[in-house]
Parts: sequence; C-alpha cells; structure tokens
Amino acid sequence: MARRVWRVVETQEIAATQAITESAEQQSRLEQLLDASKPPVADDCQGLSYLLYTPFRYPPLQYGSRFGGRFERGIFYASLNQAAAFAESATYLWLFQSGPIEPGPLAVIRDQRTAFLVSIKATRAIDLARPAFARIRQAASEPGSWDLSQKLGSAMREARTQYCLYASPRLPPAINVAVFAANAFADAQPRDTQHWHLRLNEQSCWFTRRGKQGGESFEFRRADFEVEGRIPHATL
Repeated sequence: MARRVWRVVETQEIAATQAITESAEQQSRLEQLLDASKPPVADDCQGLSYLLYTPFRYPPLQYGSRFGGRFERGIFYASLNQAAAFAESATYLWLFQSGPIEPGPLAVIRDQRTAFLVSIKATRAIDLARPAFARIRQAASEPGSWDLSQKLGSAMREARTQYCLYASPRLPPAINVAVFAANAFADAQPRDTQHWHLRLNEQSCWFTRRGKQGGESFEFRRADFEVEGRIPHATL
C-alpha cells in the first residue's frame, strides 16, 4: 500500500540557540555540540530528513504511545489528511494547557507549526480501519486507553509490519497512520512543507497560513474532544 501522509510538528526554523550566541559560527558550533549529545541516528535512518527520523531517534516515552510500549522503539505518527493531523496537535496543546491548576500565561497560546507531506510505501502494512477488523477497530482507536493498541503494536512489530492505518481517535472517520519502520518512507525528504500559525485558548484552537491560493485555516472546539468535561487520554 502506498500513501501520502501529513504530520504536524513544532516549527524549528527559528533556532533557540540564536538568543545565546553572538555569531553564525558560534551558533553552528553550539548546534553541532547539542546534536552530538543526542542519541545517534540509527543506521536505517541514515540519509533521511530529521523530520522523518526524529521519532525513531529517542528512547520510548514514559508511558509509551498508542502502538508503542514503554520499552519499544519510537513510532512516526501521521494522518492521511491535514485536518486529522491538526486535530491531534490541538489535542496535545489543550492537554499541555490544562496541566497547571491555573493556566496563567498559558490561557492563550500563540505559536507556529510545520506541516509536512511524505510518501510511504510498504510490502507489509495493515489497515485496521477495514471491515475485517471491525471487532477491534474502536478499541484500537480508543482516545482514553492504549491497552489493546499497545498489544497490537507489539504483535505488528513481531510480524515485521512497516506501518498500519487506524481510525483517528480525535476526528473520525479520518484515518491516521503509525509507521514502525524507517524503510517505509518512499522519500528521504518531505514532498511539501508548510508553515502555520496557531492560536489556542481554553475553548478553541485555530491554525492559519497564507498560501498561493489565498488563506487556509483549520479550527477546532475543545468541547468536541471532551468526554464529561475533560479530554480523555491514556496517560491521565
């Protein structure tokens, strides 16, 4: 199965190291030192853009992820359409905002995001959104639980699955993708890279950008993601 998928990440173009260095040479040297302190890029990720290999570079998260256990390699998560990718980004921003007892300066968040498109192609892929998986489809995409999905992820790794498709937990019936293996990327670089501005408050989040065809935007309301007044998540 060959697909084109979207992923949304924090914008890295404006390096934080600019604020603490006095020349381009100093900044370049500092960034080299910082990169040397990070885990090495795996052999199967050599030649890939950092946007593609970064999820595979770091140790597992404390709680794992939807299809990744606490002791398994990281996973590249993306979506088949931009709306679902931005919905995931908005969800995690609201979870971050709700961390403090009082939001304070987080009451309104203004930031930038990079959305990029990449092609994936695999000989070993699974589509969990197909009718054949109807019995587990909902549980695999449950917003508030990773119990079943992490077990599925381990089984798919053992079967050498390169990527899987699954229903978006936040914006059904959109489809998300979990890439387990770096050799699933058909391209070493993103096919398209876009820069977006975001504004988020406790009720809504919207992403905007100016493109060749005029303005584009995506807007989400927090209430649409809530269950009994809170956003469900497996780590809460």
